[in-house]
Amino acid sequence: MLFRSGLLEEVDRLSKIVDALTLLTKADAGQIQLERQPVALAELVQESFEDAQILAESHGVTVAMPECAEVQVTGDRDRLRQLLLNLVDNAVKYAGAAGQTTLALRHVAGSAEIELSNTGPGVPPELLPRIFDRFVRGEEARAKATDGCGLGLTIAHWIVHAHGGSIELTSTPGKLTTVTVRLPAASRMTLISARWRRRRWS
Repeated sequence: MLFRSGLLEEVDRLSKIVDALTLLTKADAGQIQLERQPVALAELVQESFEDAQILAESHGVTVAMPECAEVQVTGDRDRLRQLLLNLVDNAVKYAGAAGQTTLALRHVAGSAEIELSNTGPGVPPELLPRIFDRFVRGEEARAKATDGCGLGLTIAHWIVHAHGGSIELTSTPGKLTTVTVRLPAASRMTLISARWRRRRWS
């Protein structure tokens, strides 16, 4: 039974890798069409916070959300949801035993700023320049056989840049790792135009 369970887990892991690589290959070829509509980012962040709390239970991790501003962006809700899931999963997974993860959403100078930080081993300085490359994983993750394949941050990077935003990761090993995503906030005129188009074609 143990062998069968381990085999099924490996099949599931390989299936996820294939799905992720297929997505990135299509993205590289420009074959993925993103939706462009107003998205209430606070709702997605709140959903991701709830997901993080569920994930944290099995890892003994504490999750906090000190700030969740009301801000809208123009983009693909499903892809933005995928972005947050990838980042939340990483933040909880690598927070370490009895660690902490913090999620925040701010409206800063015309941008929606999502910040995810966690305690834990962090990222070695030599890996930081390649952290969004495919299959990049730290020795800590390999040594502990942490579930994952090193594609989550690559996909996150693609989603952010496809929305005209930026993503950066900073890390002080053994103390704190922070991922900051900045997306253009939707202007009032953009929101009015989007609502008008929906009414016109509905």
